[in-house]
Amino acid sequence: MNRTQHEALLEAMKMDAKNLVKYRKIYKYAYLLCDSVFKIVFAEEKGHSLLISLVNAMLDLHGDSAIKSISLEMQEYPGIFNKKNCILDIIGTTNAGEKVLVEVQQQGDKYFRDRVEYYISRVIENQVHKNEKYELPQIYFIGLLDFEMFPEEPAEYIHHVDEMCHGKKFFPKIQKVFVEIEKFFELENAGTSKDDNSEAAQWLRAIKAIVKEEPVPQKILSNETFQKLISSVELSNFEEELFNLEVKNMTDLKAQHEIGFAEGKEQGFAEGMTEGFAEGKTEGFAEGKSEGFVAGKSEGFAEGKSEGFAEGEKAERARAEKEKRELAKGLREDGVPMEIIARRTGLPMDEVEKL
Repeated sequence: MNRTQHEALLEAMKMDAKNLVKYRKIYKYAYLLCDSVFKIVFAEEKGHSLLISLVNAMLDLHGDSAIKSISLEMQEYPGIFNKKNCILDIIGTTNAGEKVLVEVQQQGDKYFRDRVEYYISRVIENQVHKNEKYELPQIYFIGLLDFEMFPEEPAEYIHHVDEMCHGKKFFPKIQKVFVEIEKFFELENAGTSKDDNSEAAQWLRAIKAIVKEEPVPQKILSNETFQKLISSVELSNFEEELFNLEVKNMTDLKAQHEIGFAEGKEQGFAEGMTEGFAEGKTEGFAEGKSEGFVAGKSEGFAEGKSEGFAEGEKAERARAEKEKRELAKGLREDGVPMEIIARRTGLPMDEVEKL
């Protein structure tokens, strides 16, 4: 089950919790990258063998460097005074005293990078106490992303991000690794990654089979770790209460709208500012370089900002309408009842029937 299908499940359960039975007949697996499912699979397993295998694979740790055991901690670092809370999907300490932070992110977010730095800083803040020397443990941050974060690197799906100085790592104790899961799926479909036999690639092939509801490759099926993973993600394993809780806290659609609106507004603002500056400068120069520049820039900026904002908002509406139709078409192909599709997308029933 992918994210779109997961959201359709939640919408169906919002109408009637008994719809979960219907979805269990359509889909074999739950959406693994959903926060609640991810935590159940990787945090509640006794011994955390799946989590250890996943982390070692994504960090490319082997032999003596590999993590042997991990103890999980409370996910939340409460805010101090008026500071924001820090809530991570998984945080733990390894047998070597290293800190491991794992965060699953389903959508791109303008402030995601800021949030990553804030999360790491809160963990760092909690390491050194009074009368102790300033010695930090190794800290690993792993971001599992269901979106593209590095479009400038189309052939790379794992990114190690370090603070560099003169070509060397300035502080190697902090390692940030971002895994673009959807990009790997695209590389795999294109055959680009067929020769990638790394443990990270094998893990992502197992995840792809689960998320895309595809036949599991024989090499994956023969691996005991992946057998356990696949078995643990079967939709039949998850109780109705879990999805009811997600229905109550469902915010994905609202977040998508807000992100799109913010991007359109930002683009319109930038275009308006550029045009306003140019027009203001030209008109102002004729009346007097100093006085005219200020007046022209202000007037042009206001006009440009308004026009740019309107264009951005119009483009966002068109994009949202297109996405609704694509979503409806996909849900219908998946066998979702048309009344649920109409409620889920907001499209009239007659338009859903024509898709």
